[in-house]
Amino acid sequence: MNQIIKNKIKALTVLFSIVLMASCSDQEKDFTGESLVTYPAVTVSSVSPSEGTSGNIVTLTGTNFGQYVKAAKIYFNGILADEILSYTDTSVTVRVPQDAGTGPITVKVWTNKVITEDFTYMTGATISNLSPNSANVGDLVTINGQGFGTDLSKVQVTFTDGITKYDAKFGKVISVSNTQIGVLVPKGAVTGKVRVWLENQIITGPELKVIAPPKGKYIFEFDDPTDVQWLPAQNGTYKIEDGKMKVTFDPTQLGTTASKRRADLYNIINGIFPYPSGTAKTKWVQSPTYPILAMKIAFTGTGAVKPGTGNIILDPSVSGGINAGNNKYKTDFVAQNVIYYDLSADYLTETELATRQFKIADIVGTETGYEVDWIRTFKSTAELKTFLGL
Repeated sequence: MNQIIKNKIKALTVLFSIVLMASCSDQEKDFTGESLVTYPAVTVSSVSPSEGTSGNIVTLTGTNFGQYVKAAKIYFNGILADEILSYTDTSVTVRVPQDAGTGPITVKVWTNKVITEDFTYMTGATISNLSPNSANVGDLVTINGQGFGTDLSKVQVTFTDGITKYDAKFGKVISVSNTQIGVLVPKGAVTGKVRVWLENQIITGPELKVIAPPKGKYIFEFDDPTDVQWLPAQNGTYKIEDGKMKVTFDPTQLGTTASKRRADLYNIINGIFPYPSGTAKTKWVQSPTYPILAMKIAFTGTGAVKPGTGNIILDPSVSGGINAGNNKYKTDFVAQNVIYYDLSADYLTETELATRQFKIADIVGTETGYEVDWIRTFKSTAELKTFLGL
């Protein structure tokens, strides 16, 4: 009998605990009725600044905010601010949420609420659409809208739906006008909304769908020292830094200016890369859909896209494959340090290649090496031109 009573008491105790936890943990709902705990009244003495756009930082000064930021919710004209930057008992800094509109700021702390005078919401820059709205890593995406300005240094674009800059991936912004931002989709980007940062303004744009690249599309950007994609030959040495692959010729080739220098740049596809500790890679598919093979390169010692005397040859990659010939590369964009090969007449069907190699040889002059910013394929020279922002 005593054991039955004890079990009933335990059951009632557990039930009471569950009810108490449920009633205390739900801070999302507005409290109605008599408070079990009385909290001191919250006051707001100043709002600075009293006007701004989305993403601007606003400081609320007052009393009795407390120290527990999760107890607080701040609304601009009824729109919840999703980023509180700092929080003390007398001061709160918060970012203005997007599309708030002009209206009062409401501060809720536990069961207390205070409403300020109207905060004047300024529209600022706006995003209308993305073009395209689906892309793969490395693709150029154009953000269309208004009020972006023209200063490239004041524009940042984040991906992966991160609320703050610390949990998002940055894209490389390559062009800015008042109505358009050109940005490259970064590594690590996933499907989600694109966010533009203009100094203190933050604008959330439409969703970008990140897709896998089609056959024949290749993007090599030398921004990760641990991700080796290409290697120099002929005892050339390299390092990846500053977003470039920096190759230095074998010192024995640098005796005199008459010495011929060579350090071919190759991508091993069929086998282990880099040898011997790397992983197997699939073969390069040269597709007629992406016939333009382009490279941004400059020779150290001259700063020019091509050496004074020498060759940059696209070697054959398969038995009976295509040799692009001595310096068959095009120089339409040499002012941007970009050369390219148009292989549209050479590969009429998808062709698997064992290697992809640039023979960089017979260099005579003051050149001590070369630097490569990127190697990419394009559908056309028009697409390459657009990528270069021309």
